[in-house]
Amino acid sequence: MAVAKTTNNTELASDKLILIRFICPVCKTEKELPINKSVINQAKQLTTLSIPKNKVCLHHFQAFIDKNFKVRGYQKVDFVFELDDVEEQKFPIYTIKLNDEELLNNLKLDKNHLEYNPKSEKNHKKKTPAQIKNNYQNKNKEIPKVKNVKFEKKEMTLEEIYEQFWEFIDETNQEFRELILKDSRRGNKG
Repeated sequence: MAVAKTTNNTELASDKLILIRFICPVCKTEKELPINKSVINQAKQLTTLSIPKNKVCLHHFQAFIDKNFKVRGYQKVDFVFELDDVEEQKFPIYTIKLNDEELLNNLKLDKNHLEYNPKSEKNHKKKTPAQIKNNYQNKNKEIPKVKNVKFEKKEMTLEEIYEQFWEFIDETNQEFRELILKDSRRGNKG
């Protein structure tokens, strides 16, 4: 999903913008808004644009735009989550760059549990690859191999299928018609 701020269009080149006419599906208010062409060109089929309230009118709605920059439909929004004060604050995003060796030295593997512990390097002396290999060879147990296991495919009868999936089978289903008529769970007297 692409997020574009249309309040400050000075940074967007005018040849990359296209004016699209939006019509509110609730009150039918019309307004043209500039949209960056690259947002629509990135989508495979339709692009869904969320039009916030006070952008076109007092309603929040969604518009579906095709590759030819034509509006193909609208959908009104029934409920919008309002952002709390805490959510509106911008928190810094920290990027940590690790090389492969540093990452691998701080991984803790125990059976099927993998944990990253960056403080382990300070607390423990580095182990050589041979020590690590010996450590895990001793912990792993041999899993016995099962030989000559044959799985038989069981065919279900029509009655078994009906009993298992009766609530998902439509009343008018001709394949199960006889079973539907006999079924007391469906209000039939059987």
